[in-house]
Amino acid sequence: MNKLKLIIVLSIAILFSSCSEDKDTEPIIQTGNGFNYKGSFYSVDKAFIKDFNIIDNESSKIAIVLSNVNPSRTTPKWGGVNYFYFAFEGTNVIEGTITPVPEYSIRENADFENFSILAGNTILRHNDPRVSNIAISSSVNIKSISIDEIDLDFEFTRPDGEIITGSYKGTYE
Repeated sequence: MNKLKLIIVLSIAILFSSCSEDKDTEPIIQTGNGFNYKGSFYSVDKAFIKDFNIIDNESSKIAIVLSNVNPSRTTPKWGGVNYFYFAFEGTNVIEGTITPVPEYSIRENADFENFSILAGNTILRHNDPRVSNIAISSSVNIKSISIDEIDLDFEFTRPDGEIITGSYKGTYE
């Protein structure tokens, strides 16, 4: 009878120890159109490219925006916006790596109103008064670009060691 109790107790202990949560595991990094931050994935399934100089072939600011909403097709106010913006000087978008990235903003759960991103959680922003929100390293790798599709990935590191990684592959406007 004592052996049976011992076997039952050991079986229960093994069952509970095998079902316990392992808190030392790394967060799962998802891939696809979006970015990873603190173990969460934020979808950005739309891309927009804006060249601020379409008159001639002079260098100017070029901005790329990835978002989960289309600013030209949304209602006047939209919440829950995931948003990645970066800009650089150039004559056009070409394959290659941009590092460091001179202008950037990454937000989640923001509001979109009158073509402006408001509120939400600012993950990074190049001109943020809070030093903790300014990247200590940044790179965007444009792997391919065609007349209507772009393939890129990016990585930004915050001063607190958090790394934001992401990618987008698909059409753009």
